Amino acid sequence: MDYDLTRLGSREFEHLSQTLVKCVLGPGVSVFGDGKDGGREATFEGTVPYPYDGERWHGYGVVQAKFKQRSEGVSSGTEWLERQIKAEFNQWLRPDSRRGRLPEYMLFITNVSLSAVPDTGGIARVNRLIASYQDHFPQWRLKGWAVWHADEVCRLLDCYDAVRRAYAHFITPGDVLSRLMDTVSDADDETGELIRAHVARELLADQYIRLGESGAQGEHQRVRLGPVAVDLRADLEHRVSAPNLDRVPGYEEPVEVHSTRAAAYIVERGDTVLRPSHEGTDGYRHLLLVGGPGQGKSTLGQLVCQMYRAALLEEGGEQRLTGEARSALHALRQDLNAVGLQLPAGRRWPLRVALNDYANALLGGEDVSLLRYMAQKVNRRSSENITAVHLKRWLRIWPCVLVLDGLDEVASPHTREEVLRGISDLLLDARQMDADLLVVATTRPQGYKGEFHTGDYETLTLVPMDSDDALHYAERLASARHFDDPEMRETVLERVKKAMEEEATARLMRTPLQVTIMSLLMERRARIPQNRYELFAAYYDTIYAREVDKPTSTGQLLADHRFHINWLHEHVGLLLQSRAAQDKELDAVVAESELRERTEKRLLKETEDADRAASLAEQLIDAATDRLVLLVAPDAGYVGFEIRSLQEYMAARALISGPEADIIPRLEALAPSSSWRNTWLLAAAGIFPTKPHLRGDLLNALRALDSRDEVTMTLAPGARLALELLDEGIARQHPRFHSLLVDHATTLLGQIPRLDLHRRCAYTLLEAATAHTQARVRVEHALKDALNARDGRLVTALIVLQVWKQSQREARILAQRLWTATSARLTSEERAVFNTLSHIEHPNAQRLQEKFTVVGEANLADFAQPHLPRHGEEQRSGTLADFVADLAHHPVYQARPKDVRLNHIDISIVETSIPLDTHGAFKAVGDPQALQLCLDVIDAQPMTAWPVAMTFLQLLDFLAYPTLTASTSPHVEGNS
Repeated sequence: MDYDLTRLGSREFEHLSQTLVKCVLGPGVSVFGDGKDGGREATFEGTVPYPYDGERWHGYGVVQAKFKQRSEGVSSGTEWLERQIKAEFNQWLRPDSRRGRLPEYMLFITNVSLSAVPDTGGIARVNRLIASYQDHFPQWRLKGWAVWHADEVCRLLDCYDAVRRAYAHFITPGDVLSRLMDTVSDADDETGELIRAHVARELLADQYIRLGESGAQGEHQRVRLGPVAVDLRADLEHRVSAPNLDRVPGYEEPVEVHSTRAAAYIVERGDTVLRPSHEGTDGYRHLLLVGGPGQGKSTLGQLVCQMYRAALLEEGGEQRLTGEARSALHALRQDLNAVGLQLPAGRRWPLRVALNDYANALLGGEDVSLLRYMAQKVNRRSSENITAVHLKRWLRIWPCVLVLDGLDEVASPHTREEVLRGISDLLLDARQMDADLLVVATTRPQGYKGEFHTGDYETLTLVPMDSDDALHYAERLASARHFDDPEMRETVLERVKKAMEEEATARLMRTPLQVTIMSLLMERRARIPQNRYELFAAYYDTIYAREVDKPTSTGQLLADHRFHINWLHEHVGLLLQSRAAQDKELDAVVAESELRERTEKRLLKETEDADRAASLAEQLIDAATDRLVLLVAPDAGYVGFEIRSLQEYMAARALISGPEADIIPRLEALAPSSSWRNTWLLAAAGIFPTKPHLRGDLLNALRALDSRDEVTMTLAPGARLALELLDEGIARQHPRFHSLLVDHATTLLGQIPRLDLHRRCAYTLLEAATAHTQARVRVEHALKDALNARDGRLVTALIVLQVWKQSQREARILAQRLWTATSARLTSEERAVFNTLSHIEHPNAQRLQEKFTVVGEANLADFAQPHLPRHGEEQRSGTLADFVADLAHHPVYQARPKDVRLNHIDISIVETSIPLDTHGAFKAVGDPQALQLCLDVIDAQPMTAWPVAMTFLQLLDFLAYPTLTASTSPHVEGNS
């Protein structure tokens, strides 16, 4: 069988070559990883069993892989390879060459085909070229050489089943699923047909964007994913291992941040062999995609799966598809090509799991592994009975990309722990069966506690869309929606462009969801919303008005009962948000029977007629789900919001409705919870335009929140919310309240440093300072106070300066001026601390190795021991004991700068690659002794142990505010 070697790409062809060389020449071959290799993919020395038993190579040999990206015929391939070999030999023979000793044997491996015609064929030409170097350069004693061209490589793949199997998803030509048995020894026809059928069904089922089913696209119109697909910008956090640092395995490896495009990078990662047994698969295997509300995480996962489906069905198998599936496949290819998205070279089988659905299955009493749940999900769209055994065989045979969508939607700590255990078990099973599995997990940053182990997952963080990307997406959306109405398309785009030119409204188009909503609004109105709350409110009003304007009985019903319809949406939003914050509750949907009962109960108070209340409740629920369709019925008998941001908006409306005396206390109670964060911010944004008399009370409540007890004084949740309100921009048009928020947010500069928080703090305060002169004065004054401190506040201020020094020119000048004044008076300890900070802020593997020496090792429990209850004091609880036992698994290293002026100072560096929310931490949530322990450890740390203080601050945050329970969640029946 001939194999398609052109799909591999240069990197994977090198890996394939290295693997084949080890198979043929033996395990003594040394292979080289990615990066500069000095002209070597592999080397060998001594005797190797090649080329045949009677004559063997004996000496030093070098292997080089030569991959030609595009095949342009046999002749051009020969000429290309000749140029490559000449260039390599010339490099070896240069007087200033740094490649080291000259090889005695050369083995070239290439994906180009060489003709075997005597004298004039490609093989003969290449052999003559190599022999000419042997003749003209006697100092190079080349004893022998070989060229493995494409045909030779294919025959070797026939011989070595394990290699062929590992690269099957690249090299199988034509209709890959039909030729599965020819490529993979233990495959069968049934497996190939089941995969094909599932892929084709999912291609059709997943071809529309989620907004298309929310009522946003107009009656009887849905928008396909392909025409509006865009690749989103993301920051890639890549940890770089420092060589020769085996003594500090727990040290947080340096982090390099690169800008990339998320879908393209995911596909690039998928275009590698990830089987545990395969050479070159060390390091990260999986990806974590982090993005805020509406940033497009789920749609991106949907797009990636569609790309892989198109790749699997791309060649030769279309005749087995229905006309509808062929049409969808052709359209998707064209749409992806239009935005420069290339189909994956490695044809993985895609699967997508909504983690909240899996959580609901667990909460519903099912004792189901993730593998079994995935089999059930596949089974729903299959004419065959698919079991976990089938799925296991598929994963063993064929590479897979698994999108695990929405960890953030599993809010309950207990349920999240069960879900994560299911994921962990699946990854363990995959490793044991040597599966080529790529996992792409998604979550919001809010409430994320590092559950996906950093040693397994590389992090992609979606960044706000810039104006060019936002406009590009708006253009594609307008073209898709108004392909038959050029005048409307131009009108919408003109209004969107105008909105982007205004600073306040440009802030509302930083995510795909916001751009979508803004574009929809611009179809009917010219007034532009000023904040996210107003944006969602205008969206809801637009959809409502459109339905009311229709001359139907439903339109009249919606016009007559707006108050009840509003209540219905708000009630469901608040109910689902409350349940999401509680343990052992379904957190995505509400039973339709329960909703009908609640609605009837409300209407009975209005009508005092049970029959009328029951009939009207039925009509209102049908109108809400069938016409407005912000609420949908994802499963028979259940109702929920398809778009989570709209659920949060409706919950926010409910929070700021009802008796006004209850609103601020209600928000104050919910303020610390990460589960309620986005809803809380929307509610606060709603107060500014709808209840302006409560603005001052809201800001006073945030101040009071930070002085409630020792925990809130340490964590400052109110100041953090003030910072987020500044970032929301809700007070930019109200200078007095803007200044009050700045005053409160700047108190964070007087707090113990937290890298994640204070980096964001630096950006937000810088932006606030540019909005109003008074804000600038306040920010600069607070920063100077922190820089004059002689404790952790100085570290916090230095973090801010590091960010400002990389910002716009004015901020850079200010930061440099403040740094110059500060650096002149730093003590030796402070300089040593700054060295550590500089490494974390600007990571470089070589800098770490050069600047620090590890002189001691401890763990977090060692820092906790001095503050535990002693004999004769209050007895230590079992919960606290479990918590401390878990702390012992987190190493702390004493690192000493190599600078001779500072090498007497030890800095405590905490291992952070292990998630802190371990089993013991989950058990210790809310435990008074554990909270007090964290407070005591934080207070006791000197500046040189600021990473320890920061770690216990993060633990304190988790223990105090992991979520809110039923006792603190709003009383749903009492609202609206």
